[in-house]
Amino acid sequence: MKYHYRYKILSMVLVLAMLSVIIAGASCASGNSGNNDTGITNNESGDAGSSEITAEADIFDRLSIPRDTDFGGYAFNCLVYENANWGWDEIVAEEMTGETLNDAYYTRNTYVEDLLNIKITQTVSSWDTLASMFAASVQAGDNAYDAAFLRQQNAASCAMNDLCLDLNELDYVDLSKEWWDYHSIKDLTMAGKNYVVASDISVSDKDAIWVIYFDKQYIDDYKLESPYDLVDSGKWTVDKEIEMSKAVQTDLNGDGVYDKNDLWGLLTHPENYAASWMAAGEKLVTVNKDGIPVTSYDSERMNDVWSKAIELMKGQQTYTKDIGFISSGLRDGKTLFATEVVAFLRVYRANERDFGVLPMPKYDEAQESYNTYVAEGAGLLIVPKTADDFERTGIILETLAATGRDTILSAYYDVCLKSRDSRDEESGRMLDICFSTRCYDLGLMFDWGGVASTLKGGIDVFTRVTAAKGNLMEKAMKKSFVTLGIYEDE
Repeated sequence: MKYHYRYKILSMVLVLAMLSVIIAGASCASGNSGNNDTGITNNESGDAGSSEITAEADIFDRLSIPRDTDFGGYAFNCLVYENANWGWDEIVAEEMTGETLNDAYYTRNTYVEDLLNIKITQTVSSWDTLASMFAASVQAGDNAYDAAFLRQQNAASCAMNDLCLDLNELDYVDLSKEWWDYHSIKDLTMAGKNYVVASDISVSDKDAIWVIYFDKQYIDDYKLESPYDLVDSGKWTVDKEIEMSKAVQTDLNGDGVYDKNDLWGLLTHPENYAASWMAAGEKLVTVNKDGIPVTSYDSERMNDVWSKAIELMKGQQTYTKDIGFISSGLRDGKTLFATEVVAFLRVYRANERDFGVLPMPKYDEAQESYNTYVAEGAGLLIVPKTADDFERTGIILETLAATGRDTILSAYYDVCLKSRDSRDEESGRMLDICFSTRCYDLGLMFDWGGVASTLKGGIDVFTRVTAAKGNLMEKAMKKSFVTLGIYEDE
């Protein structure tokens, strides 16, 4: 392999020059310097990320990859889904456009392409087709895709059907590094195997972080407590959310019917059920001390948490019938609170009404910390088990993730979310909490026995789920673990 040192150093200089324009230009345009601490903790001692790609002279040592790496122009193809609402599930930017995030992707990809002599390509399709496309490729053994970024349940479906490689088998991939999301590794590792992971290759997993938006004017109009103060004091709970929501709800036209013409306490949709039980620190499936996933939902506390979620979601103050009304209602002053993913900050920053951002509330004040759900739309990385060159795949993925942390993460979090899109420094602090407490639930992701699907339907009595679905879940889990080699078949 030949290492084109002079050419790559020149490329590096150009890339850094482009990046400085991206960061400086976006910061100036925002008019708000924000807080430079990303608050993103991908491992227990991980740093916050940098606005510059590590100097080329150091990156080979940093990633422990051979200095003569040259893949001869190989086209590294990723299967990704097109998300019209969020807009950042793709990983290829065709050209510099002046848009901060687009240009960060372009900068990162250009650098990695030159560094490793590859071409980064993508196959884009709608989210509901990707699992079948990935499966067809693996079964045919055609290696059409080197990697894929699928929604959580689609990625889980591929893993359950033994289509995915344990990422620990890839040469040069080091999942202990900060550019591999510690939260996804901690929550989704099964018997030491990692079939799915979030990373700094893309931002779709960050975009999927679940938050609460609130209308600042209604806090003042109704003389309510500051939500920021409640979060800081540890008193931001489900009961407080319900209390404040009820205080604001108003039949504006006096017709005795609450609909889109009235003022609501909370606009949300059924995914908030999962966000609620995870915010309370509960999960359907956890990993035991031996690293084996086990059911964990059949407890008195989970039953209490569920009852509180029903009180919130089915209370008169809450509207759940139209997901589109969440965005328009927040824009038009039709609600105090609205739940959505972080990605919608890019949309809501154009709102005339002033708003803030909050983490999901705790179940009660005794709960030690806030916990933040990552929505189903998060794009998680999987690699086909038929990959034919573990060294090449591992080097490319490790380099994309590490340099993505250097460029994309800083542009996305410090420049876009906390500086350009947020309305105040307090929202930045709240985002720090959300990002540092994000979590996943294997039971939700794999939906063994249909327990998660049943809960998201809003069943009133939690014990009905355990009675009707418990055995089905146990059997489905065992079947998956036999397929994946976690259990031996009896």
